[in-house]
Amino acid sequence: MTIQDILGRTYGKAGFHRTVALSVFLILFLLRLQVINTPSPSTAVENCIEPTGGSFPTECGFVFDEAHYIPAVRKMLRGEAVNNEHPPLSKALIALSMLAFGDNPLGWRFAPAVLSSASVALTPLIARHFTGRRELALAATILTATDVMYFNIGSIAMLDGPALFFLLAGTLLFLQKRHVTAAIFLGLAFLSKTATLFSVAGLLAYIFIQSYSRKRRLVEAVYEWSPVFEKTTLIVLAVAIGGLAVYDYTFKAFNTPFAHLDYILSYHSQLRYSCKEFELPLRCTVVEADGRRTVVDLPLSWISPISPFAAAPYHIVTVTAGDRSWHPVAYWGIYSPVWWTTALVAAYAAYFLIVSRGSDSLHTFVLAWIAFSYGPYLYLAHVLNRYVYTFYFLPTVPAIALGLPSVLAGDKFSKAVLYGVVFVQMAWFFIYFPVKSDLHIQILETLNLPR
Repeated sequence: MTIQDILGRTYGKAGFHRTVALSVFLILFLLRLQVINTPSPSTAVENCIEPTGGSFPTECGFVFDEAHYIPAVRKMLRGEAVNNEHPPLSKALIALSMLAFGDNPLGWRFAPAVLSSASVALTPLIARHFTGRRELALAATILTATDVMYFNIGSIAMLDGPALFFLLAGTLLFLQKRHVTAAIFLGLAFLSKTATLFSVAGLLAYIFIQSYSRKRRLVEAVYEWSPVFEKTTLIVLAVAIGGLAVYDYTFKAFNTPFAHLDYILSYHSQLRYSCKEFELPLRCTVVEADGRRTVVDLPLSWISPISPFAAAPYHIVTVTAGDRSWHPVAYWGIYSPVWWTTALVAAYAAYFLIVSRGSDSLHTFVLAWIAFSYGPYLYLAHVLNRYVYTFYFLPTVPAIALGLPSVLAGDKFSKAVLYGVVFVQMAWFFIYFPVKSDLHIQILETLNLPR
């Protein structure tokens, strides 16, 4: 009897995926509640609204880019228009959370934690759309849930948790052909973080390829695809512009939402670097006039198992006792093993896309998602010299998690490899979990693992 047989007897066809979705949401949310108050501030709020010398003191309790967004939300709650280079919805949700729970770590992080956990819970439901194989849906869910970067970024007060939820909710609805509702959610994703538009383009590309695989004539494919494209585009833009208009009117930020959009595009187009030293195609080094050196991790380093990017210390607490040293709190900006399978998953999906001439929906979806959520950063970094950051890869993670189980779903050896990858991913998550108990530290130390 196989695992699939057991699962099939235990759950109905749809009940299994819903049970996995609810279970993973509860597990992730409870894990986040355990760490939500770490770190906490140990100084007055007034000391953590404006940076001193370009940064905030450690006592403010910020993790990574919370140093941008929490002060911005505080100012928003006072009626100030700030941080206008980013759309307002994620910050508005954090503000509501702070109104509900107070200006404290629970208030800062509650909304992103709930929505990021919910985004992972959508993975088995998306998988169910493409395959009834429960093992594959479960593997995809575990791979997404145990991605360290996904967990860390989704646990703190940043734009990404809400953006990922709206994006994946819109994706599920889009796949179910509920295009109007889907487009509303996708518009909310844009209002949370502008880069989600790349993934929206991937969805539209997927639908076009599916149309072409059925019609086999370009004109007929465009004719069938155009209504979906027009409806989705118009509604996404309407939601985005309407949301910006409400924000601009409320905070008197810009005269029109179009002026706001222009500011967002202009601001981000100026974030460019000039490298002096190169380790192409993986990274390069920016040397400032005062001698400061900044390593730019180019997008290929995000998926390279040979020479990956160095883990970024988002918030690290170090404790020493004699010759022992450990990190009870360690929010790392780090890849997970599933990232290293991106090229394999993309190549496999491309092969099936060619062989099936676009009729294989799962691999077409995976390839379109990877190409449009990850591919633009290759162009932005290498051609436009635009600063890109490793956590920009997060929207691609669910696609890799969906695609890899299909690559390793063949014979017994392939399945054993899949189970091995899932085990390594879970072990990686255990090693780099951001807030560790004494027992956790002891286990890592006994196994001679990073701690």
